[in-house]
Amino acid sequence: MPYIIGCDIGTTNVKSVAFDSVSGKILAMHSETYDMVHPKPEWSEQNPEEIFQAACRTLQVVTKASEKGGELLGVSFSAAMHGVLALDESGKHLTGLIIWADNRSSEIAFKLKASRIGKKIYQNNGTPIHAMTPVCKLLWLKENEPEIYKNAYRFVGIKEYVIYRLTGKFLVDYSIASATGMFNIRELKWDEYTLKKLGLKTSKLSEAVSPYYIEKLPANNLAELPEGTSLIMGASDGCLANLGSGAIRTGSMAVTIGTSAAVRICSDKPYTDSLMQTFCYILDENTYIVGGPSNNGAVIFEWLMNTFFSNEEFDAVFEQASAIRPGSNGLLFYPYLLGERAPLWSSEVRGGFSGLDIQHTKPHFARAVMEGILLNLKAIGKVLLEMQDIDTIYANGGFARSPVWVQMLADIFGKKVVLNETVETGAAGAAMMGLKAVGLYESYSEMEAFTLVGQEFNPVDSAHKSYEVLSEKFIKGSKLMLSHAV
Repeated sequence: MPYIIGCDIGTTNVKSVAFDSVSGKILAMHSETYDMVHPKPEWSEQNPEEIFQAACRTLQVVTKASEKGGELLGVSFSAAMHGVLALDESGKHLTGLIIWADNRSSEIAFKLKASRIGKKIYQNNGTPIHAMTPVCKLLWLKENEPEIYKNAYRFVGIKEYVIYRLTGKFLVDYSIASATGMFNIRELKWDEYTLKKLGLKTSKLSEAVSPYYIEKLPANNLAELPEGTSLIMGASDGCLANLGSGAIRTGSMAVTIGTSAAVRICSDKPYTDSLMQTFCYILDENTYIVGGPSNNGAVIFEWLMNTFFSNEEFDAVFEQASAIRPGSNGLLFYPYLLGERAPLWSSEVRGGFSGLDIQHTKPHFARAVMEGILLNLKAIGKVLLEMQDIDTIYANGGFARSPVWVQMLADIFGKKVVLNETVETGAAGAAMMGLKAVGLYESYSEMEAFTLVGQEFNPVDSAHKSYEVLSEKFIKGSKLMLSHAV
């Protein structure tokens, strides 16, 4: 049977997954990790060449492992958003890859967000003004590295860099472009108003193309794949997580907790809110993904493990947390250890515990941290629930491996939560987009085999009632945390 590869370029690793084009079965999978570096306080960068080489190796391994399975239909890409890399005309790096977690532009973002110009940029482009966004990163470069800003031949993200190294062309899909804060989500082109404010020419950005756009690999390409292999542009990791989980119908919501976290719903129209709380990214020309991202996902639980449970296994800690009643006996955790994006959009806000008393033990801290991460996502979800009614949540990301955490998600939101049979929803979404691009399927409704549901979790009524009260308390407390930060 023909197969397709979904290549998911994430923050901590790149993963290539080969899927059977009919059954959706995973034929082969390989991932490689890479590091994040912090050259200065608030800076977060990666080496783009290291990521490119890792991507090539995963593609080589998976292609070799799948070659007996049939014809390779193509490689379709998912990638992390918000990265900026300056290149000279020869393709040499003038900067490191400045990733979403970088906060060096937080002061610029704070001032821009409060201005009329910032509000106009958000309404045009759908990306809230924050240090994560390329528009703020570029403003920082313009003010602090004017020679680099002036002399850069191109500013690209990581997927653009990978495509460039493989084909020699600078291309960006509408989905990744829509997360830069510089791409008009209604006109599907680089936003003239924003670029004028940046003093930036369109020629310094990649050509924006459909997520279904196909570029053929040349001979002797650096991935060592066959000449003529179809490279499908694909979309951003967040949007493709919705597609790969099945959460692209009205009434569904995707909740993802990896290193960071996000809550997202699907819309057939672009949406921006007056308080600049939500993002609106493009999945394809007819589909928008509306939601909010959080800096504080599983990375916060890793902090908890390193600080309180350094000699214990994750499953053992989850079991201890499950023995504690909902609400952690009054111990409430605000997970803003890395600042926060949605719903607060503040790089300066910081977290903490409240309600701590002498009766609290380590298991209370474990449960409170799990609850705090989810209560913050519920605060984001509350905004989205004002847009449309939700009956089902599709959970994905590393946290979905913990039944305790997933049940907690169902109880806090008061909604049915389902898990896909595959946790590789980003790669699956990329593969589905690729299959549509090459013409094997006309509609995503024909690809149900790729989004099969495994386990289902239903909310416990008594727990949900407790969390409804706690959720309101959490939202009030988070605003107090924010007021201390500004």
